[in-house]
Amino acid sequence: MTIQLYHRWRCPYSARVRDFVDANGLKERIDYLELSEAPGAESDLQALTGRGQVPCLVVDGKPILESADIVAWLDDNLVKA
Repeated sequence: MTIQLYHRWRCPYSARVRDFVDANGLKERIDYLELSEAPGAESDLQALTGRGQVPCLVVDGKPILESADIVAWLDDNLVKA
């Protein structure tokens, strides 16, 4: 399973997801893509979702938007699994 997190360091919603990832020891399972640091990340996100909204978790090519939905997916599929 390939999991990527498109985020911005200063975004509080991105921070909510990163805090959940850190608190549950999931960091090694997720590839972080900071929009201002990863070349092409912003255009890739735009092509994938039609917008530049972060955070966006991409699981095997399928995007999940909204921090609450991302945290719920991570909890259901990686923490409780």
